[in-house]
Amino acid sequence: MQENEIEQRSGELNSLLVEIVKNQKRNYKTMATVFVIVVACLTIIICALIGAFTWYEAQFEYETVATETVEQEVSGDGSLINNVEGNQYNDSAVHNEGD
Repeated sequence: MQENEIEQRSGELNSLLVEIVKNQKRNYKTMATVFVIVVACLTIIICALIGAFTWYEAQFEYETVATETVEQEVSGDGSLINNVEGNQYNDSAVHNEGD
């Protein structure tokens, strides 16, 4: 009688474990599916943001400004050079700050 009871409980325990394993597999599949969906959505969002930024930046025209350096010679005792900021440079290379 005890052997019969032990076999019955063992069978119940085995079926319970099999059911738990099936539920775990189902849960893992569901989690994997959700993960794939989330990664796909994030990829789509990132691509959309990159496209929107590229479109936004394409609306502006950028110009290149060429600059050239001009050297000025100062000769004589009382010669001065005034630059755009109002700074004065004497021929003796003393820098006088403008107002």
